[in-house]
Amino acid sequence: MKISRIASLTTFGLAFTLLAGVAGAETSVTTSKTTTYIGTVSAVDPAASTIIVTSESAPDPTTYMYTSETSFVDMNGNVVSSATIKNAPVRIEYTIVDGKTIVNRVVQTSPVVVVTPPTGVIREKTTTHTETDTAN
Repeated sequence: MKISRIASLTTFGLAFTLLAGVAGAETSVTTSKTTTYIGTVSAVDPAASTIIVTSESAPDPTTYMYTSETSFVDMNGNVVSSATIKNAPVRIEYTIVDGKTIVNRVVQTSPVVVVTPPTGVIREKTTTHTETDTAN
């Protein structure tokens, strides 16, 4: 009976100590909000880890920072390189950390449209036709 009472008191003491430790500990909650921006990538700078995106809804281009954890994917979820998204329409998913806009994911929303000028030499040809009335 004495051993079981000692065990109960020991268990109670340990539980109280743990509870007191949890109650006295500081708790920190970090929340982050992911925001989406839609536009077209006008430049990618791997040296600075930045992407510049233009949009019809914003008058000025927006610069985003990306990290080694940023994923670049096409519309099917396949991984693409940051270089392949230049001039592509994209959806940027980002969070703001310590005042910096950090990109979590870049989704290429449709293929890049490349306009290629026609090949060959374009020449202009002018033809002049003159008629003379010889009846008079």
